[in-house]
Amino acid sequence: MSFATYARAHAHARASVPVSARAPSARIASMRAPVNARARAALSTRALTEDDADAEAPKLTITKMRDDDELPDNLFDAVGCAARCTSAAMKRGVAGSVVELLIPELWDPMSGNVMSESGDQLKVWEISREFMQQLVKNGSKVRAVFPDAGAAAMLKARWGGADCGFEIASVDDRALVGEDFDGVLVFAAPDPMSLEKVQRATGRANELGCPVVLLNPRLASGDAGVGLNVRRMRDNFLGKMTVTYSLRPLPWCNGSVFKAYPGQWKLFLEDTEEPGRFRLIDEFAQRPAGEELDDIVEQALRPLGDDGETAEKTTAQKVLSVMKDMQRFMRSLSS
Repeated sequence: MSFATYARAHAHARASVPVSARAPSARIASMRAPVNARARAALSTRALTEDDADAEAPKLTITKMRDDDELPDNLFDAVGCAARCTSAAMKRGVAGSVVELLIPELWDPMSGNVMSESGDQLKVWEISREFMQQLVKNGSKVRAVFPDAGAAAMLKARWGGADCGFEIASVDDRALVGEDFDGVLVFAAPDPMSLEKVQRATGRANELGCPVVLLNPRLASGDAGVGLNVRRMRDNFLGKMTVTYSLRPLPWCNGSVFKAYPGQWKLFLEDTEEPGRFRLIDEFAQRPAGEELDDIVEQALRPLGDDGETAEKTTAQKVLSVMKDMQRFMRSLSS
């Protein structure tokens, strides 16, 4: 299928390129301009004459790299980069990877994955398919594991079974990881109900020396109806995994939290002086989230005074800050 409308970090300013196009970005294309004839002749000449020395030197165009050049231009670009980063991590011995490819129209910052329209779930599966195929191209033997037997059977029929380039399985399969398994186990959108099965299969695969990837996990989306022990088990499990790629949109501030292994976490906000571009706010060893992220964004968006320093908060901003501090205090008492 064609993936539409996926902009540079959060589908805000740039039109995306469909997967079928698979065209390089304009910035990359501009850096591949051929050397002109005069430059080629100069390079091939063994000795320079005096006339040659006086000749006008060829003009070279140097493209200045920007911080946001590492952000993907479209969904296909993001999937390919995620697969490359994950492959690099596995080669370095990372046993458990987490990949987050969050599409703005299918994901909500508060509640996680949203499947409000007919066909939304299929879009998620198609992204999974593209990721698996990219891993295969990078030299991995992949077994894709879906949340239930129904989804696995439907996708086998839709994608042509073994013709898709990787194995398709269900988290409910009894022999999910056998003694002869020697590939990469990729769980596509695992949910809270399958947590125990995912953990057991992960442990078994790692015992055999096989890496595991959680692609767009939903294990941490919403705690309603989930007991404390389950939450602790989930957090302990995810805490042992390495995030190899993450692109998380921040629609409320036109930004994105981004990570590409082995790099650090980075916060980008839209450049108001150049629409369609983003400026790097800061880098972090740990994922910025919650109140910490709110404070960082608030500080970055606060206007500068005449002296170039951050302007003082207005009265309304001070009141809001006090309210936030009170909320944090109350939450700390209840936790």
